[in-house]
Amino acid sequence: MNIEKRALLDHAERCRRVAEDLAHGEAALRLQSMAEAYEERAARLDDDGVCLKHRHRCRGHTGDGSDCEE
Repeated sequence: MNIEKRALLDHAERCRRVAEDLAHGEAALRLQSMAEAYEERAARLDDDGVCLKHRHRCRGHTGDGSDCEE
């Protein structure tokens, strides 16, 4: 498994773990959504055999809830 795919799956796992511990429902749902997005990106790496980032600019999360170009 390549480094980028492993990192995406690790991020997804962390999001799900934190979401399970949160009492705030809206935040937990957002983390679950982020986990799904990470897993989808990891799956696309399998489908394409290359990183999509090299073909177009991907959107990322800054950690403060906003999006940024990577």
